[in-house]
Amino acid sequence: MINLISSRNNVFIWTAEDWLKLRRDHRIIGELIGCLPKKPRQDVLSGLPLLLQSEEVSLLLEKNIAQLICYPSLQKPPTESLKLAFEEYRNTLFIEQEECLRNERKKQVVSMMDKIVEGKKRKILGIQTRKKKARKPLDPEIQEALNSIKINRQQLLEEEMAKLPQLDKTEALIQTHTVHPWVDEGETEVVEWKYPCNAKEQLRYCTYKDLWEKGYFITSGEKFGGDFLVYPGDPIMFHSQFIIHCKDRNEEIPIIELSAQCRIAWHVRKTRVYAFFSKDQECILYESFQWAESKVLENG
Repeated sequence: MINLISSRNNVFIWTAEDWLKLRRDHRIIGELIGCLPKKPRQDVLSGLPLLLQSEEVSLLLEKNIAQLICYPSLQKPPTESLKLAFEEYRNTLFIEQEECLRNERKKQVVSMMDKIVEGKKRKILGIQTRKKKARKPLDPEIQEALNSIKINRQQLLEEEMAKLPQLDKTEALIQTHTVHPWVDEGETEVVEWKYPCNAKEQLRYCTYKDLWEKGYFITSGEKFGGDFLVYPGDPIMFHSQFIIHCKDRNEEIPIIELSAQCRIAWHVRKTRVYAFFSKDQECILYESFQWAESKVLENG
């Protein structure tokens, strides 16, 4: 069972494994609202957590794919033992980063050791070490003297490594967790889900469920003035085909509103579709509209 995390009337997915499983196996898209751990200051691409629509949550619960839980301990101040675990973990990360930094520096020095040795020999003989000077061929006598100098490479490596300044804790990278590292799974509580709870929400959910069972990928349609956007495949690879608008079958749609919505859909190369219950309230029916350009011919 996938754990859906309830927090302040919203439902999230925090683990990359659950996000991938929902998208790949169950066609649940949601909306990524977090930052990327390696690029936290850009706002073009988003990362975890994944915020789920109410319809997605209801479907996952009804299909017994997931359970809705919360962590009461996260609503309380951290205990002393948790603070201690956090400090130990941060100190461990700092030591690992410092070791990683030294290892990377060592790789750089080893890869440039021939140039470093060459420069060391030139300094001993008082020869120019600047790039332009170093490119010029040396006299045979000077070259022979240069070759005769013996340099202890291991000692030179240690000297170069000693020049590396100590990493300060204020300079260390901070890990952004997408899962609580020390939460006790036994502390979870199952949350009661109360969506849909009225006729409008019932129509939205039944429409979403019907489209999902037909094999479509569905996301929010707010950016195009609808309830849902419907894709024939994963939105990463496909554009949406339909803008779904959930309406009561007895609700009148002003012609100006209908014209505006259809024209918007036409401009973004989609079809406006109205979804409503059948007379017996047993199934969802659909009616599509498309904007058609017309040309009036005038005699003159």
